[in-house]
Amino acid sequence: MTKERQGAIAAMVCALCFIIGLAVVLLIVPDFNQNAEQRLVVFMKHKLLMQVWYFVVYVVFGVSLLALSRSLLAQRTGEHSFLEQMSSLVSYLWACYILACGLIAILSIEFIFTNNSNGTNNISEAWRQIYNVQMGLGEGVEWVGAIWVIFMNSCLHYQNRFPKSLIIMGFIIAAIGMLTLYPPLAEIGAIFGLLQIFWFLAISILLLRKDTQNI
Repeated sequence: MTKERQGAIAAMVCALCFIIGLAVVLLIVPDFNQNAEQRLVVFMKHKLLMQVWYFVVYVVFGVSLLALSRSLLAQRTGEHSFLEQMSSLVSYLWACYILACGLIAILSIEFIFTNNSNGTNNISEAWRQIYNVQMGLGEGVEWVGAIWVIFMNSCLHYQNRFPKSLIIMGFIIAAIGMLTLYPPLAEIGAIFGLLQIFWFLAISILLLRKDTQNI
C-alpha cells in the first residue's frame, strides 16, 4: 500500500472519528458538556457507550492522526526541512496528548463504577477531582489541534502539494480552534470539529487522486 493511500485511509478514519464524536454528544448525550454533575449522570446511564466513545474519539483518532501525519510529511528524496521536522514533532505531541486524555477518561469511568459501592457522596467527590484533572488537561484539545493544523498547513503550503483553497481553509480552522482558549468562546469547539471533518475528507480525496495518478 502506498503512502498516499495510507494517508487517505487515515484521513477518512479521522473524519469518521469526528463524526461519531459529534453525533453522540449532540444527539444522544446533549448534556455531556454542561458540568461535572451532569457528566457523571451521563456516565451512570451510558457507561459502555461513553467508554467506546472515548476510545474512538481519542485512541483511534490519535493513531490515525499519526498515520496521516507520516503520509503528509513523507518525502521520496531529500532531507526534511526544519518546518517538517517541527510538524512531525507536533504530530507526535498531539497524538500522545489525545491518547493520554482518552485513556484517563476511559479508566476514570471504570474507576467510578468499580468503587460505586462506597456510596454516592464518595463517588461524587472522587468524580469532581477526576473532572478537574480532565478539564485541567484541556479535554477538548481544540487549541492543540489548531497548532497541529497550523504546522501541517504550513508544510503543505511549502511543499505546494495541495490547492491553496484547502490551505486557507486549514488556517481558518486553526484560528477557530485557537479561539477556544478564551472560555466564553469554548462552545465554538463544535464548529472547529465540523470544519475539521470537511478538511480531513478533502485531504483523503486528494491523496486518493494522487495515488491513482501514480499508478
